[in-house]
Amino acid sequence: MRLHRFYIDKPISEEMFDITDRDLVHQWRNVFRYNVGSQAVLFDGSGTDYLCIIRSLRNLGATVSVINKIENKNVPKINLWLCLGIIKKDNFELVIQKVTELGVSHIVPVLCDRSEKKNINMERLKKITIEASEQSGRGDIPEIHQVADFSEILEQKILPREKIALHLNSRYIGDFLSDKNLKEWAVFIGPEGGWSDDELKDFALHNIPQVSLGPQILRSETAAIAVTSLLLL
Repeated sequence: MRLHRFYIDKPISEEMFDITDRDLVHQWRNVFRYNVGSQAVLFDGSGTDYLCIIRSLRNLGATVSVINKIENKNVPKINLWLCLGIIKKDNFELVIQKVTELGVSHIVPVLCDRSEKKNINMERLKKITIEASEQSGRGDIPEIHQVADFSEILEQKILPREKIALHLNSRYIGDFLSDKNLKEWAVFIGPEGGWSDDELKDFALHNIPQVSLGPQILRSETAAIAVTSLLLL
C-alpha cells in the first residue's frame, strides 16, 4: 500500500519527535483517519524521506518515531529558475503547481509592464508548492522568491549566469539548446500580452537570448509548463 507523504517545516533530526502543526494533525485525524500505529512518510526538504509511525495522536498534536530513512533520489537534473511574469491568479497558481511537480528549483514572480495583476498571495503559493511536492514525491520544496520588478531582477546577482527569454518569432529553443549542457538556467516568461518593447530592449542590453517554443502562440501558463518540461524531463 502506498503511504502518503507529508512535509514538515523543520529539520527532522531525532528518532522520536512531536508534530505541532495543527493543520497536519487535523488532516491525519479527520481526513486520513489515522490512529496510533498508523504509518506515514515525512520529509523536511533535505532529500531524505522518513518512514514514521504514530505513537500518540492528540487533538492539537502528535508524537511520531522514525522507523526507516530512505534517500530520496527524485531530484531535478538542473537548477532551474523560472522568472514568470505575474498573470491571473488561477493561471499563476496552476503554473506553480505543475512546475513544482516537474522539478523547478526557484520561482520568481516578476512584475512586468503588461502584468494585469500586481499582487500575489505568497502563503497560498507556498502551500501549493508543499502539496505538489508531497504528491509528486520530490525530496525538496522549490523556493518562491518575493515579487521582483522586471528591471530590478535583471540587475540582481541571484540568478544563474545563463538566461533565456521566451518570445515568439525567435530562434527555436531546440536549436539553441542543442550544444548546451548546463546545470543552471534562468528562464523568463512574459505575462498576458507578452513582453513590452522596453523589456525586449532590456533583454538585448543584458545579452539574454530570446528563444521560442515554435510558431504557436501559447498562453503564458502553457509556455511556462512546456519549457519547464523541456528542460527538466
